[in-house]
Amino acid sequence: QEQGVDEADFIKTDGYFIYVLQGNTLSILTVPEFGEIEFASNVSIEGQPISMMLDGDRLIVLSSYSPWSINEDDELFNLLRWGDGYTSWRSSSMTKFTTYDITNRSEPTIAQELYLEGYNVDAREINGSIRAITYSWLDVPGLKGWLDMPTEYWQLDYDDDRRQSYREAVAYETIQANAEVLNSLDLEDLVPKIYQRIDGTIVEHDMRDEECQNFAKPLDGFSRGYTNILSLNLFSESFSFESDHILSNHPLVYASQDVLVLSENSWDWWWFWGQDEVMEQTNIHTFDISIPGVTTYTGSGRIDGTILNQFSISEYEGVLRVATTVGQWNRWWMEDPAPMSSSIITLVRGVDPETDQPILQEYGRLDGIAETERIWAARFVEDRAYLVTFRNIDPLWTIDLSDQMNPAILGELKVPGVSTYIHPISEDMLLTIGMGPAGEDGLGLDWSNTRLSTFDISNITDPQEASVLSLSPVENPEEGRWTWAYSEAMYEHKAFQYWGPKEMLAVPLSTYRWVDDSTEGEYSWYYEYVSKAILVNVNESTGDMLIHGEINHSSLVNSEDSDYWWGGEQNIRRTIFMGDFIYAFSGAGITVHNLDTMEQTDVVAFDIEKPDYYTLY
Repeated sequence: QEQGVDEADFIKTDGYFIYVLQGNTLSILTVPEFGEIEFASNVSIEGQPISMMLDGDRLIVLSSYSPWSINEDDELFNLLRWGDGYTSWRSSSMTKFTTYDITNRSEPTIAQELYLEGYNVDAREINGSIRAITYSWLDVPGLKGWLDMPTEYWQLDYDDDRRQSYREAVAYETIQANAEVLNSLDLEDLVPKIYQRIDGTIVEHDMRDEECQNFAKPLDGFSRGYTNILSLNLFSESFSFESDHILSNHPLVYASQDVLVLSENSWDWWWFWGQDEVMEQTNIHTFDISIPGVTTYTGSGRIDGTILNQFSISEYEGVLRVATTVGQWNRWWMEDPAPMSSSIITLVRGVDPETDQPILQEYGRLDGIAETERIWAARFVEDRAYLVTFRNIDPLWTIDLSDQMNPAILGELKVPGVSTYIHPISEDMLLTIGMGPAGEDGLGLDWSNTRLSTFDISNITDPQEASVLSLSPVENPEEGRWTWAYSEAMYEHKAFQYWGPKEMLAVPLSTYRWVDDSTEGEYSWYYEYVSKAILVNVNESTGDMLIHGEINHSSLVNSEDSDYWWGGEQNIRRTIFMGDFIYAFSGAGITVHNLDTMEQTDVVAFDIEKPDYYTLY
């Protein structure tokens, strides 16, 4: 999303080697020459691998780790359990960071192992300095976040006034019981921990500083979970970390080179009920990360509406810009709810005069964008913003942010269908991916095709659709009884691979169908998969698009030796352009194709350790 900010993913490359996580295995492959691929090594990963961070000769693998999989002889087993006879775990999910020394790619060795209470949210790496964000919810024995109502309560009519009396009585009893549980605990019991494995021995690290100044609690928050930011330089020889924590709901992560932003819903699931005057709101927390290894809290604020994804957030020249939508939850209990609409809000750092605490103050605002529609895609590029909203038609909005105190709409273009991701390919051209309209009336969406669009923004006040190209993994989906087609690039920007020097886009596409293979007296069936990546030539000047060729992994994923599961390993999920070649990755293996001739020049199949489905479940 931002230059110089590396995002964790399950595939990484340094141009000479490719690192892939598949199943429970880390595969390191060498590229002797462009157009070739060979296995250098395979390493089994503890836990369920999620993603990696790469810098030089250090590779960090993030994996989810279940306490239930720990051997009772492991020292970690007892540290993760509550004391005083309790048999439950402190946290039901953990994140493991395994740092590998890959100086010898044929024999990677473990340099460090860390276990963090909480599950992985995301991670960013800037010049070797990592910020890892996890979310933890401690399962405190005896602590209740619900009301155990007696049988008599459920036997009463819904509108019986006695139901409220029951609720109040049980709530009071629950509060008193919770207070007793909390009073029996130490503060140490209530904060997440880090466990470091050194030569087979576990070292426990308390994440509190001397005065707990690295923990923050909102004045009016509803959450009972922690968002944890671990600032780690895991590429160094010695171990050190800095931690910052906010009591919050599950966060969304954005980072520039200088600022880390966390956003989270400001309500609990029940918060709207009967609150006719309450709109959705989002809490935003910012941190200065301009100094390697140091994370400094710089303020929080609250804005109206909800945020779609990380591309709805941007930091530019010290100003935070956010694209948000209000009213999209369709308050069905209200007689006349306000229609959906979207806004661009800019925020700057300030100080609350009453509390002397750092806060985010509203700096500028643009309201009333696309009433009755919500944001489906957003992109900020320096002093401009681009939004795609949708209900039955797909408007592209161009917005001027040169005066960040007074954002202004510059142009609007209405086209059928919708875009879910916006990619700037030049100053004058946008490339988007999404879905086209369904039916002759253009209402609804066609889920059998993936639609690419280019938009000429050379005149920012009058954007124009330059070209449209619809892609499908099969020619006649309905005749072949194929299911809806799918492209991960529509929802995951890391699967969207545009290579500027070649003016070429790689789009993964897949579908499947159920095949009846029964014979007389014997019932039999199987799934047949189509797994492709279609290459498209994109003219950056005119926006014209033309299919260049395709890469097909269908024969790999449908082979008799394949053993795939419901996790979607059949799809081509990533592509890498290298010189005049493209490398395509699916759960079955890697193929290499020459970009000029589209001839396959090499292929390797994965022979990997499959997940333990019982443990995973």
